[in-house]
Amino acid sequence: PDMNVTAPSRTDPPTAARFFRVLGDATRLRVLELLESGELPVRELMAATGVAQARMSTHLACLRHCGFVVAERIGKEVYYRLALGGLDEVLANSDRVMAPLADQLASCNRIGPDWV
Repeated sequence: PDMNVTAPSRTDPPTAARFFRVLGDATRLRVLELLESGELPVRELMAATGVAQARMSTHLACLRHCGFVVAERIGKEVYYRLALGGLDEVLANSDRVMAPLADQLASCNRIGPDWV
């Protein structure tokens, strides 16, 4: 074997933390899950999440800036679609990994919706 082959490096911790911080908001996570089935207009994302337009705009701006989604104006509506491949795998693996921690995560009072 070639002794000079190196394993791929992991993303630096601050960048990885930002990635998970994007996923760490329940609304943004729900938007990403909704977009897994295809592109949707903002009004449908708002209806499905119960989030007001101004708040949804903030979440979508975050997702756009960080490269998770792309937007396209069609007529009077703006449609969003996933831009990040492999997100379904990340979410499926996180479900598997966090399953043993579900009770602790659900009852955690050290970090949660009040801190977001």
